[in-house]
Amino acid sequence: MACSNSGCPRVVCDVCIDIPESISDNISSSEISFKCPACHEKEERAARSQPMPYFAFTRTVQGNSILACNEPTFISGVCERASKSQVCGGPILIVHFIFTGLNARGSVPRVLNTALEEYHSEQTLRYLEVFFDFGTHRKLRRWLTEAESLAATIGADIFQQKIFFVSVHSEVTRGDLFAGKDEQGSDVAVSPKEFMNYLFSGGLQPLICGATVFMLSCGPLVAFPESISSLKEALLELRPAYTIAFGAKCFISAVIKSFIIAFGVRVVIQGHDFGEVFKDLLDVSVELPMHTDAYIFQVKGQTTSGDSNNALRVCGTRYSWFHSHRRPWGTPLPMSCPKCSSIRSWSPSKSSEDQSGAPGRISTCRSPACGFKYFSYQPQAPYEIIKTRVKDKEAKGWIKQTGV
Repeated sequence: MACSNSGCPRVVCDVCIDIPESISDNISSSEISFKCPACHEKEERAARSQPMPYFAFTRTVQGNSILACNEPTFISGVCERASKSQVCGGPILIVHFIFTGLNARGSVPRVLNTALEEYHSEQTLRYLEVFFDFGTHRKLRRWLTEAESLAATIGADIFQQKIFFVSVHSEVTRGDLFAGKDEQGSDVAVSPKEFMNYLFSGGLQPLICGATVFMLSCGPLVAFPESISSLKEALLELRPAYTIAFGAKCFISAVIKSFIIAFGVRVVIQGHDFGEVFKDLLDVSVELPMHTDAYIFQVKGQTTSGDSNNALRVCGTRYSWFHSHRRPWGTPLPMSCPKCSSIRSWSPSKSSEDQSGAPGRISTCRSPACGFKYFSYQPQAPYEIIKTRVKDKEAKGWIKQTGV
């Protein structure tokens, strides 16, 4: 049964709702309106009221809405998902851009496509893999033609969700992204802004507006202030809703497969806002926290003082997993002690200061006759500690740094 409230896209299985016999014969008629449980809870929160009996069905009599039955509606079963979740059945577009020479076999975008196939037909789920190489002027001209052809193949922007993946290498000293090969076969790197403008050129540029972009590249992309600024300049022009990047120096995309499946279910299918559930998706990722920091960039509108127009800005947030004994302040401890080479010999970290008085945590090697001390610095403000577990003197969770 579809919710009758304007703007609510939710439906509820009629097996889960006890339909009174008095209206069962007319349940499909236009005079009977149905209010889903999520809208009922929303009204309770808006009124700041205590939980009230749920009357799901109303009827219209002489222009007035009255209860269709005197007894409240009973919901069978238990709550298995978030009450505000949906089953979004609108058309989905997934495009995977792949740097020449990389292998797409078993890739994260393919995993997402497979996870969504259960909910969609071939007509509503489109998946494309596109290899790119614009490392020379001649190749760039060819790519611009290919981009127009790709945009024509995709057609009109009728998609409920647009998801772009970019698998590419990043240059280790500046964070530039590899555009392709030159005439001698050597790699050519350009600034993130140039790269994004070339990749999403022509008819592809309107498609990225409002989309979600995953940058599957190594950490140098977000390791330098200049590369981050360049990326944000590109995002400000292209205007995707969200862009995700990862900070591991040698990023392994396989570690985010559980994250990407959770993204497919929570965001693409159930309709949750990506920014609101981002931390929840990180929590269900088994290997991601120990491997890499995660960055989320969101294009937002801001009303400037004295100006009625909305000025766009890109807000970047970094999530670093911390463990008081293994990753103090989000800094991974080295596997081997730099002094004695013993393996995983670090003591539980303790709050401390360095010689200049800067705060942090200190970990001490427990190997006999060593005692090497490793200092982990407290991150710069602004940041927020989101603890997911505290046990005895051991704590772990996420450090959320805004203003990236």
